[in-house]
Parts: sequence; structure tokens; C-alpha cells
Amino acid sequence: MHALVQSSQALGEQLRTIRRALHMQPELSFAERHTADLVRRELDRLGVPWVTVGEHGVVATVEGQHQQQMVLLRADMDALPIQEENDHLSYRSRQPGAMHACGHDGHVAMLLGAAQLLQARRAELPGTVKLCFQQAEERGGGTAEMLEHLRPFPLIGAFAIHLWSELEAGKICTRAGPRMAGCDNFSILLEGRGTHGAHPHRGVDPLRAACVLLQEASSLPGREIDPTHAAVLSFGRLQAGQAGNVIPHRAELAGSIRAALPEDGVALKVALERVVAGVAAAHRVQARLDIKRGGGALVNDARCSELATQCVHELFGADASVQFPPLMVSENFGDFFALCPGLMALVGAQNPSVGACYPHHHPKFNIDEDALTQGAALMAAYALRSLA
Repeated sequence: MHALVQSSQALGEQLRTIRRALHMQPELSFAERHTADLVRRELDRLGVPWVTVGEHGVVATVEGQHQQQMVLLRADMDALPIQEENDHLSYRSRQPGAMHACGHDGHVAMLLGAAQLLQARRAELPGTVKLCFQQAEERGGGTAEMLEHLRPFPLIGAFAIHLWSELEAGKICTRAGPRMAGCDNFSILLEGRGTHGAHPHRGVDPLRAACVLLQEASSLPGREIDPTHAAVLSFGRLQAGQAGNVIPHRAELAGSIRAALPEDGVALKVALERVVAGVAAAHRVQARLDIKRGGGALVNDARCSELATQCVHELFGADASVQFPPLMVSENFGDFFALCPGLMALVGAQNPSVGACYPHHHPKFNIDEDALTQGAALMAAYALRSLA
């Protein structure tokens, strides 16, 4: 067994304790005060210096032989507004309406484990490691202030892990190319002129326009984007009117655009603007389209992928390395790639024998906690190999 894996497995109980403490006290985006306090206490215990970045973000530094080159390791910290339904768990959420249903509690535990592994190996660390505990990922936040803080440093690579519920525990994906889609959220307001349903000719019907718009816009990915590329435009909300016999004066729609490649996301936004304008003109309604940026497309760097795959093989054997298709969910870790190339790996957390068989954002979500030591070892190994 690789020495780094042995050292990480020795931390197993400690990492489970950290993860469960966080799981019991989940905090939503921009409110991760107690989570950040726990992170800082652990870093103090390890003798790793840190600074607060933004409201609750934490950036710590494990300084090795020099500071001429640095690697960034990142974990997100926020929970979700979900009521947990794992009543059988002794460490279930104690916060009504909040839950770690995406594995961020595990991400924090893994990065703290990597911090301990790296701090113990500072003498052999040919460079410096920045440990980033990010707030507010679920709301697309937390990166801007970290980018500003990190910009002066000589970063050569960024690495993060997402525990993944669709991937069997013990398996890891480090593939290059599109990993998670970029996401833009949009809302559309259509205003017409309300009237009684008996006299539709006296009004301007925004509901009918909304139905046409929904159909036309939903077909855009299949007609505007290369069919070999992953892209989605979907609606999740259509609201109009209060009574069945009254044509309303306004209709509201909302949805999202997701694309594995940044240029496809741009193309879909342009196409949506065109369709909204065209439908509005055809149906004599006034239209307002608002598009808000979510996470950018997360595209793994080929060289970073090669390094991470080598680490997986050395630590856990070639059988642990698997391929997993690009995902249409979104994550803003790719924002860090504005500073340096990077990679997000998926570490399997699915194990039905321990109840870890529900998808992310599900009220019964849980993980196989053996993934914590695996992820901590992989993070530390990636930092060491990249700096070498």
C-alpha cells in the first residue's frame, strides 16, 4: 500500500468526525460562519496559517521548500435549503430546512485531511499549496473574492474533488475535457392586455405568447448547436393569471441554459434573445428577457488530467480509474481556471449497503465515508506531483 494512502487511512476516524459535525450543522450560502470557524480551528491545530477571504471563505497556506510555484486545492462549504429525511442517522441535520445534500461536508473534511498530509510532508514539498475553503458555491458565489486574493501568487494548477453519488465508491474519474456544464439562468416577462375570456379580440394574450415561446425556445439546442455537443435549454416556471375565464395581462417564464462548451452557451443566449423578440412581435406583447450568469463551463485541462490519473494509478491501482461522461449540472470551480489550468475529479461515493444510493440534492442523500480518506490522499498526491 502506498505510504500516502496509509497515512490518509490513519486519519479515517478524524475525517468522519469532522464530516459528521458539519453534516449536523449545515449552513446555507453566505452564512457558513460556524463551518469556517471549524475549518480555522482545525488549521490552527495543524499549525497551518490562514486568512479569511470574503465573508466566510478561508485560504490557508502549506509552505514547502519555496514559494516560486504554487498549487491550489479547493473545497466548497455551503449546504442546501432541503429538509433532511435520514432520521436513522445519528448525525442527521439539526437545522430545520437545511442539509448537506451535495457532499460539501465531505469536501471540507477531505481538504482538511489533505492539509494534514501535506503539512507533515513540508520538507519534501517542492513549492507551496494554497488550500481554498470556498463559501456560497451553490449560489454561484465565493470565487470572485478568492480570485482577487490569489491573483498575485504564482499558481501553476488548481485541483478539486466532487464526491459523486452516481459513481461507485472506490472509483475515480479524472478525464480531460468538459466536466460540468456552464449555466445561465433566465427569466422572461411578457406583458399584454388582459380581458374577459369571452372577448379575446379585445385583449393581447401573453399566455398564448408564452406557450409559443416555450415551445420555440426549447427546440433551440437541437437546431442551433452541434448535436455532438451537450447543451440544454429548459424551462422550470410558467406563471400567468388567476382565473380560468380571464385572459391575464402578464405571463412570466424562467429557466436555464446549460452547455458543456462556453461558445455553445453564448450561441444559445443569442438565439434565445432572437426568439423572444420574434415571438413578442408576432403576438403584440411587450417582452423583457433577463439572463444571469451562473457557473461557467468547467473544462478539465489535459495535462492536469494526466497528472491526476497518474496519481490515481499510483495510489489505488489502474482499476480505480474509470471514465464518466460529462455532466450537465454546474459548478463554479472553473472560475479558478482564469488563474491557472485545473481539473475537477469525481470520487465515487455510492454504496447501497450503507444507504448511499440517492442522488445529489435528494433529502435522503448520503455518502460512503470511506471516500474521505481516498479523496484526501488524492488531493495531497496531486499537489506533490504537480509541484515536482
